[in-house]
Amino acid sequence: MAETNLTHDQEMYVESHAPYMKIFFLLALFTAAEYAYATFLPVGFAMLVLGLMVLAITKATLVGMYFMHLKFEGKWVYAMLIPASILALILVCGLVPDVVLQPVTEENPDLEDIQSTPVQPGAAASTAWTRSVIRS
Repeated sequence: MAETNLTHDQEMYVESHAPYMKIFFLLALFTAAEYAYATFLPVGFAMLVLGLMVLAITKATLVGMYFMHLKFEGKWVYAMLIPASILALILVCGLVPDVVLQPVTEENPDLEDIQSTPVQPGAAASTAWTRSVIRS
C-alpha cells in the first residue's frame, strides 16, 4: 500500500524500485493465457467472453497501477476515476438504443423477415443492390 506524506527523495526511491520487469512478464504471461484460453479450451461463447474479459481487466489494472503510476498516487485519484467511470457508463447506456434500434433502410438489406422501405426518387442505390444487378 502506498504511503502518503513522503518526501520527494522517498517518493523517487519508491517509484524507482517499482517492479516494472516483473509486471511486464506478468502481462506477457496473461497474454499467453488469453491466447491459450481462446484457442485450446473448448468453452461456450459466454464463458469465452467472460474469461477473456476477466483477463483483460486484470491486465488493464496492472498497467494502470504500475505503468501509469496510479499505485503511487494518493487516494484523491479515486475521486477523479469513479465519476469518470460513471459518466462513461452513462454514455454507453445512452448510445445502446441508437446502435440496437437501427432503422431498416436500403443500406441494411440483409435483415431477415423485415420489410424494406421503398426507395426514394433520387436516392443513391445501395452497394449490395448494385452488386446484385451487375451480376445478373
